[in-house]
Amino acid sequence: MQTNGEEQKPSVDRAKRIRFLRRLILASIAGAIIIPICICLVLAVRYDRIKTRLDQAKEELSWYEQQYGESALARGKGDDKPLEKEEDTAGAEESATTDEKPVEDVASIPEETLEDQADAEEALSENQDEKTEEVLEDADGNLAVGDGIRRVYITFDDGPSSKTGEILDVLDEYDVKATFFVTGKPDTRYTDVYKRIVDSGHTLGMHSYSHKYSELYESLEGFQEDLHKLQTFLYETTGVWSTRYRFPGGSSNTVSKVDMSELINYLALENITYYDWNVASGDDRNGITKDLIVTNVMTGVPKFQNSIILLHDASDKQATVDALPEIIEQVQALDNTVIVPITDDTLPVQHISNLQ
Repeated sequence: MQTNGEEQKPSVDRAKRIRFLRRLILASIAGAIIIPICICLVLAVRYDRIKTRLDQAKEELSWYEQQYGESALARGKGDDKPLEKEEDTAGAEESATTDEKPVEDVASIPEETLEDQADAEEALSENQDEKTEEVLEDADGNLAVGDGIRRVYITFDDGPSSKTGEILDVLDEYDVKATFFVTGKPDTRYTDVYKRIVDSGHTLGMHSYSHKYSELYESLEGFQEDLHKLQTFLYETTGVWSTRYRFPGGSSNTVSKVDMSELINYLALENITYYDWNVASGDDRNGITKDLIVTNVMTGVPKFQNSIILLHDASDKQATVDALPEIIEQVQALDNTVIVPITDDTLPVQHISNLQ
């Protein structure tokens, strides 16, 4: 005969199962409601971000079209080929007056040679492309401001280096502001150099983090990674979010495995302006003298209403440091001429966008 306790036990177990099932059903219903809501919220946020990015891209594309015209956009679609000429850091072009023939087969230089910067300098700095001369000669009309004042922009690639301090001392002595297109050098001995460039009122531009052509120009993704690594590094070091760029080798280099129009369009979408040059000092060439650097610069500057001078900031560029005072003095001696840093108001010299 069962006791009352034994009779109630199945009833208690049943009640527990019912409560458990009820909770399970309620949890399932709640999950069925909450999970879709969360997914919708996440999708809404992502949609809003994509829409914002798309609107920004449309605005930047519109700006790009107004700034450079339909021919530049067509060029971004691959209608035109980039100008063939040499690397700037590996051999900046000579003055526009040179009569030498261009390098015919720079693109065929083996990758391992390009990784060796010294060899690349020799290979890519021998001659200037004839088309580059035409572009630079036409650049004056594109850059004229119309106020009768010649503007000269002194720019330095590849720094910082052991010579940067000397360069900054000269600029301070003449109270001249310049533009430094720097690379990424996390060595602590350069931290104060980056800061001094900014604190002295010079413009801080980007010249790639690694400056390794075989990595930088291997793919669009590789270029993007290098760009943002340098941009972030400079911001963390100096507090400046740089939006100015100079391609290693210039926008018309012939070693890039990526169509340069893709890289140019990407910079435009990132609201970054790139700058080439129309006055080459030739200071990248081995054995060049101070006097020849000055001659090259002063041969080019009078040709343009707006001159962007290419110089290099490297440990082996003592001739550049020595030539800088004479360059400044001779430029300042020209009528209606000022030396200024690159700013948002500067109309850039761009080899690719100036091609016809």
